Amino acid sequence: MTLNLRFLLTLFLSAFLLSFSPSLASAQQGSSTTTKELTPPNSVFSIAAMGDVMLGSGGSLPSDGAKGFFKEVIPFLKDRDIVFANLEGPLTDRGAPTKDTSTGRSFCFRTPPSYGQVLKDAGINIVSLANNHANDYGPEGRAQTIEVLESLGISYTGAPGQISYREIKGRKFAFIALAPNAGCQNINDIPGAVALVQKALAYDPKTLVIVSMHGGAEGTAHMVLPEGPETYLGENRGDLRRLSQALIDAGAALIIGHGPHVPRGAELYKGRLIAYSLGNFATAKGINVSGATGLAPLLLAEIDAEGNTISYKFISFRQKINQGPKLDPTDEAAKIIIKLSEKL
Repeated sequence: MTLNLRFLLTLFLSAFLLSFSPSLASAQQGSSTTTKELTPPNSVFSIAAMGDVMLGSGGSLPSDGAKGFFKEVIPFLKDRDIVFANLEGPLTDRGAPTKDTSTGRSFCFRTPPSYGQVLKDAGINIVSLANNHANDYGPEGRAQTIEVLESLGISYTGAPGQISYREIKGRKFAFIALAPNAGCQNINDIPGAVALVQKALAYDPKTLVIVSMHGGAEGTAHMVLPEGPETYLGENRGDLRRLSQALIDAGAALIIGHGPHVPRGAELYKGRLIAYSLGNFATAKGINVSGATGLAPLLLAEIDAEGNTISYKFISFRQKINQGPKLDPTDEAAKIIIKLSEKL
């Protein structure tokens, strides 16, 4: 038999077998199609972010050691690549108060170091220490907080010039946190914040940079994001819109805001999400949780390997004193954020 006849016979037999073997044909076709449509698992990153977390302080500690605080939240945090929280107060039993609390206008928070395990068990893997309570018990309190976080494998950021790196599914992430308070990367120094984003990207241009900002005036009278800088109790709390846009212009992938103790709107800027305030999320006795201050939105977002936002939504919780956030069947937090977003 000549070579050409053998070749033609082979083609005929292959076609004959496929025509009578639909499972084989479909398997081959399916394999080809699936290969084209599958998204590589390391090209999409899932993020959960919450606002202020303070699980108890002094004599106002939950009876169960806060072990049940995140019970209704954990199902939404499971398997997320990044779970972020603003840690509003040190995890310490050391140090001395750095504020005069006798006037009733200042508060010093500290949570027992053992409560760090509660954060770990909830799935939290990155926290901001850039806020007005992180240094409530001075250098000793901050140092012990860092010891606790490091022992649990929880990343942290927020000191001047600090960038925290974490590798997730083969991709490097950089975390930066800003606040208007002493010992923090200054939220009012926009060029300085931009320089940190640029530094992270210079180290590795493929790095995905996430920035936390603890700024803005506080309370229900300040839920609408204003134009320009915000001042509260004589303190410059940042020009959050200009800051956020400058950070994204510099290459940041996501901006997570908190500080006003209430939700604010969110927007996509150049395809990247800015959540201007997630308010409080899990706070213990001593924190006002009435009205909008008790709303606790949980941000769930997905970003791609370029840092663009693929999807995002807000899950509505409501805080209960010393019980942690509870799912809100009225979905009020999400509704308010959507309404406020329309005003941006």
